[in-house]
Amino acid sequence: FYCSSPTTAPRAETKMRTLDLYLTRRFLLCLGLAVVSLLLISVVIDLTENIDTFIDFEARPGQILLYYAYRMPYWLILSLPIAALLGSLFALTSLSRQNEITAMKATGISLYRILTPILLCAFAVSVLAFFFTDRVVPTATYRYNQISDEIKSYHRNDGSRRQVLLQDTGEQLVYARSYDALHQRADEVSWERLADNVPRERIVARRMEWRKNTWHLLSGRHFSFAADGTIETSSFDTLALPSLSLRPIDFTRQQKAPEEMNYAELANYIERATLNGEDATRQQVDLHLKIAFPLTSFIIIALGATLGANARRTGLANSFGLGVLLCFAYYSCVKAGQALGWNQFLDPWLGAWLANLIFAGLALTLLWRAHK
Repeated sequence: FYCSSPTTAPRAETKMRTLDLYLTRRFLLCLGLAVVSLLLISVVIDLTENIDTFIDFEARPGQILLYYAYRMPYWLILSLPIAALLGSLFALTSLSRQNEITAMKATGISLYRILTPILLCAFAVSVLAFFFTDRVVPTATYRYNQISDEIKSYHRNDGSRRQVLLQDTGEQLVYARSYDALHQRADEVSWERLADNVPRERIVARRMEWRKNTWHLLSGRHFSFAADGTIETSSFDTLALPSLSLRPIDFTRQQKAPEEMNYAELANYIERATLNGEDATRQQVDLHLKIAFPLTSFIIIALGATLGANARRTGLANSFGLGVLLCFAYYSCVKAGQALGWNQFLDPWLGAWLANLIFAGLALTLLWRAHK
């Protein structure tokens, strides 16, 4: 019988670690080149489209630099799935064309084991993408919009807004159909005071005006909700609301868009909107997308690595064409799922996860049918 030496197992483990490092470096190099290339393309395209705007509004060089510096994080996350797919395709296709994948399989290493370091990298990329999306992108996007408005100064208005929802101290919520900043008044106003997220008071008024440093409600009804479930109702012509500490400037501040909020902020906004009786379906879809979209990188890399590892004599040009086709199909699915979720044809979570579910199923099918 053949007896292996005591050093056989450690040598095998060392060889596998070397192979893992080789595959990881190859993948990360291709991924990095793809990310840098796509970011440069994004800058060139955007600069071509906006150069006239920069010239017409005499934007300063510092403003332009900040404009692109704050836009880069959004472009990075948006282009990461494309870069991940192209990086995995290029890395594994080049190894397959040089028969390195075949050589690995000939030594008894399965395809699953070959792809393990790539998939671990993919998981790490998705985790980092989630934290980057949650911590960096919202703040950068908010600052980008400020810089954009500063450059395009003609977009500024007097602060008047529609669909205003604000939260004040003491668990107070204020909703206004519209706010007129010039006259410091809001129309079709609803005010609520909560206690442990349970409504205790509610006022519905035709108008709210700022008078002598206090908000006054006009032509409305006041509802009081007792603990035993009884409701007391009264009408009024004018009612002062000294408990409301919000000032007119708070109403002129633009509400952050979903892409300008992190996960916690958007979840809090949805909770407040729901308590106020608003339809927050769109925001719920966007909330689920904040988790679903970063996970895309893992699914896309698994798909690209499986296709690349089983390529025979496919050229890099063909791999690039396949990658572009898959990315187009993926983003089409994302937009379709988002639209279906927004319009309530699908549940918000399903609309956000639709593309991931489809492509995860495709990746698992290809991996199962692949030559081991």
